[in-house]
Amino acid sequence: MNPQLNLSIKMFGAFRKYHPGTLDVSVPEGSTVSEVKSAMVEALRRVHPGFADDDLVSKSVLADNQRILDADERMTAPSSLAILPPVCGG
Repeated sequence: MNPQLNLSIKMFGAFRKYHPGTLDVSVPEGSTVSEVKSAMVEALRRVHPGFADDDLVSKSVLADNQRILDADERMTAPSSLAILPPVCGG
């Protein structure tokens, strides 16, 4: 069994209406970024039972302090991340 990693995810844009500030999630070590996003959906549903915007999560990206993370990248250490929703405009 893999040890759990604690991740702090800073919310931006449209996510702030569901959870202002930082969302804490725990995932097994070695989880992919896609699996972290699934854990985020579960955590958002616990703190905001009306959350049904899975599409927003799937279209958003996770980033660390240096770069946007690939969907298949594996998490190997506790981290502070940001969820960045898609934006439009000029």
